[in-house]
Amino acid sequence: MAVVNGLEVNNIVKMVEDVKSNPSAAQATFYATTFWKSGFHNEAEITNFKVGGASLKHAKTFKVEGDHPKELLGTDKGPTSVEVLLAALGHCIASGWATYGAHMGVPIESLRIEVEGDIDLQGMLGLPEPGKVRPGYQNIRVTHYVKSKAPKEKLEQVKQMSEDLSPTKDSLRAVAYSSKLVIQ
Repeated sequence: MAVVNGLEVNNIVKMVEDVKSNPSAAQATFYATTFWKSGFHNEAEITNFKVGGASLKHAKTFKVEGDHPKELLGTDKGPTSVEVLLAALGHCIASGWATYGAHMGVPIESLRIEVEGDIDLQGMLGLPEPGKVRPGYQNIRVTHYVKSKAPKEKLEQVKQMSEDLSPTKDSLRAVAYSSKLVIQ
């Protein structure tokens, strides 16, 4: 089997064909359970998920610790939830590069996705009055640093697919979003 970007291309093709013939196989539900520790310190556990109606488990329970830095009244035992959100977006886009690149025969030598976002903290504090300032991200910017022997047009196409078909980016569609591709 041909392996491109760490994925077996035939498995991608098979998954697409399976979903074409049985769209309900693509229905998925994911879960996370968060346990409050103290102050802004929390810990989320991720174990179970469903795909195609089947209840499944990860090989292990994943734990994601969260907190605020001391400057924002936390104890700095983990990243803030909005930082985890940016990391999740970067993970999803990078996975898209691997998948769509493999499917299109675009090998990736290296890839770095930098994600940054702007928040006005007045929003979460209800200042100057509740609803006046949005509590979430106002803008998210993504930079793709990719090294590949593929032509620029193919890389642009994989970048676009990685963003346009990202479930995480789609879940953030109310936020202004911009990105750029840097070929190394």
